[in-house]
Amino acid sequence: MEQLIDALLDWIDHNSSYDIGHVPHPIVLQLTPEALTREFYTGVPHLMPDDGVDERVNALYAAGDGPHGTIYLLAAGVYQDAEFFDQPTENPLWREVLLHELVHHVQWQSGVADTWQCPAQGESEAYSLGARYLTQSAATDPMPNRNFWSMIYSRC
Repeated sequence: MEQLIDALLDWIDHNSSYDIGHVPHPIVLQLTPEALTREFYTGVPHLMPDDGVDERVNALYAAGDGPHGTIYLLAAGVYQDAEFFDQPTENPLWREVLLHELVHHVQWQSGVADTWQCPAQGESEAYSLGARYLTQSAATDPMPNRNFWSMIYSRC
């Protein structure tokens, strides 16, 4: 996992204005859908779906968890087409989700997030870089209206 994080941070370095030279690695935890849903609804368990799974949640970045932040994401093995890869973590769709959260990590570690009105402002850049990553990986984007959702999710 450390080599993959290095590779994705290097990709961010070469495809954005960020210098990732001194960005420490976050903790990365692959979770079941149930465990990720519980993590997402920490502090507001009364809003959690009755069946314990929110299928809209693929990952989240918690800047204050762990020494340098923590990325919680669905385990690679539960992603669409995971069975077609020798290692599920080779799936570009899963890697794009990890990349998205690493963009947030870099935003927080670089101090850019300190200038935002709200944490949602970082979403547009993360979605844009994710689209570029999928294009460069020759993978079909599973989010057909990415630009629209990017704007919606980045509103304060």
